[in-house]
Amino acid sequence: MATRCTTLFLLGALALTGCGSTAAQTGALDTISDNKTCRAHQSVLPSADYSGGSEARTPAVLSMLRYYTAKGALPFCDAKPATEQDTAWVQLYTYLTKP
Repeated sequence: MATRCTTLFLLGALALTGCGSTAAQTGALDTISDNKTCRAHQSVLPSADYSGGSEARTPAVLSMLRYYTAKGALPFCDAKPATEQDTAWVQLYTYLTKP
């Protein structure tokens, strides 16, 4: 029950982020990076494709899990702190991988 409520909350929060013209957009994870010692910032919030819920796409979820398992602990290439979008992706990864 808690998992279902959390998923619904996450999807609702993601839906609300797209309501205003200045709100952050949702979309695909940017996994393209030639640098193996750092990672780039994400420019969008996770879309429902990555939610792990009924609208999720398995290849998208697995791609995101693979990326954050390999690079999630690496620093950002520009040495700046995580953005709102970066934090949302990490929170989703943490939610999907918790026991």
